[in-house]
Amino acid sequence: MRAIAAIVRGMFLELLRKKDFYVLFILMLVLLGFLSAQTFFDIEGISRYMRDFGYTLVMLLSFIVCVTFSARQIPSEIESGTVYPFLAKPVSRSMLVSGKFCGAVMISAITFTLYFGVFVLFCFTEAGRAEAILLIQSFLFGIMFLSVASALTVFFSVFLTTSANVAITFLIYFFMISFSDLLRDAVLAGKGIETLGLGVVYYLLPHFDFFDLRVRLTHAWDPLPLWVVAAVTAYTVVYCAGLLFFAGRLFGRKKL
Repeated sequence: MRAIAAIVRGMFLELLRKKDFYVLFILMLVLLGFLSAQTFFDIEGISRYMRDFGYTLVMLLSFIVCVTFSARQIPSEIESGTVYPFLAKPVSRSMLVSGKFCGAVMISAITFTLYFGVFVLFCFTEAGRAEAILLIQSFLFGIMFLSVASALTVFFSVFLTTSANVAITFLIYFFMISFSDLLRDAVLAGKGIETLGLGVVYYLLPHFDFFDLRVRLTHAWDPLPLWVVAAVTAYTVVYCAGLLFFAGRLFGRKKL
């Protein structure tokens, strides 16, 4: 645990030195400030779309920080040679992977908490009040979303370059957000080998769409039932654990 804590602490200090976090935070403030300053001719229900834009912006910017920060962790350690002191302490390779994941989740959670706090303030001042329980669920789902993104990025970082990792993770994200329903319908409509192949793809890819409460938050629907929250939480834990297990096995076989 001390080794993992040391890895996490090092990643936190690295975040403070990086400009990405601050640049995106300022960008979000500028965009939300610009949106709140606009006049929409008192159109009824316009606050819903302001919440839509704000929540989408928070999720996207947090995802960018999460992926770009996590993707370079293991490759940079290998390239600079700093991975060897870690492994000589001794720290197992699986522990190193777990430490990088914990650090990525912590960095993502800090980023998301700050960005989401600004969004909540925006909701209560400019975009109309939102249901408190729904905001709490949106925050929880955002943390779980970034946990899955961190696990996926750390998994890819074991055998991909940083640029390839970022590109593939973003492609998977936008594909699942945009075409998950179409893929599911294709699985249900397919037959034989086609159904099997599409089913494997459908269930192996991370379902980022599970964590998207944008529509529910935008239209102020009722909060999710507890069993749905529990099911998504269980999915997050199992999926992250599976990715970390295979990442540790692959990294254990990797020649350094």
